[in-house]
Amino acid sequence: MSAHAGTVPSPDFSPREREVLASLCDGETYPSIARRLGISRHTVDTYVRRLRSKTGAVSRSQLVVAAVRCGVFDVHAPDAPADRN
Repeated sequence: MSAHAGTVPSPDFSPREREVLASLCDGETYPSIARRLGISRHTVDTYVRRLRSKTGAVSRSQLVVAAVRCGVFDVHAPDAPADRN
């Protein structure tokens, strides 16, 4: 990942990849993401591996940075409860 600041073009994330990435940014664990989305923990891991491949991230922290840079996660958004139902 490059060290420059600002928003960069978003890789071609699927809607589910964007959802998993936003959940990771919210601090959710793989098991909690899996329960909420009705998928297995292994499927969450598959989505995370795809996200890492698309972004070049090697850690969860780098995925969060990529999400902010790509506009998937807004660190300045109001701290309101997310609609997760």
